[in-house]
Amino acid sequence: MKLGSIVLGLGLCLLGVARAATVEEVLSRLERAEKEISTLQFDFTQETTVSIGGRGSETRGTAIFQRPNRFRVNQTAPEAQAFVSNGKQFWVHLIDRGQVLKDSMDNWARFAGFPQGLTPFQMSVNQMKKKYAFSLVDVEGEKVLSLTPKTATDFSYTLRLWVDMETGVAKKTELASENVTAVVSVRDVKINPRVDAGAFRFVPPEGTEVLEMPLH
Repeated sequence: MKLGSIVLGLGLCLLGVARAATVEEVLSRLERAEKEISTLQFDFTQETTVSIGGRGSETRGTAIFQRPNRFRVNQTAPEAQAFVSNGKQFWVHLIDRGQVLKDSMDNWARFAGFPQGLTPFQMSVNQMKKKYAFSLVDVEGEKVLSLTPKTATDFSYTLRLWVDMETGVAKKTELASENVTAVVSVRDVKINPRVDAGAFRFVPPEGTEVLEMPLH
């Protein structure tokens, strides 16, 4: 299950910079986007590469997010899965297995296996400033925002954001650790679309096995 890296990559998709902006300008644009964007919808492709053995995989799907922490991620490949949060409860629907994993949103956010707070809207720019050191790096002629944790984590990593200064919504992210690199590209981005509240409700299909995740 690749949810961690998927939602992580989806989450901070906050944009490619068209000109040589400064770190302060990029962060300022992200702060403005916090006020401007309440819902976000897009299609995504995630390419994951494992350094040991050179193995790679590709994941595709669609995502809808709503502040502060409601979302639905429908993964279409390599296998159909759904990840849904109503802000309090979190469900993972393993469609081919006929199973649903259920947990509280708080537990999932803490123990999902990727840096906490990297889903859309869950971490403000002010919180990011406390957690990360920022720099702009040149990647194939583009200036890309690079985030590095200020304090040690369970695994060291760097997150890069290609930031669109006009929209404040992400077209590409890269999460790189010692052994794994995950690159997420988004397309067909819709800012503040009208979203049916039912998108964030989940009712297990009849006959599905529901597994309550243990409290931590």
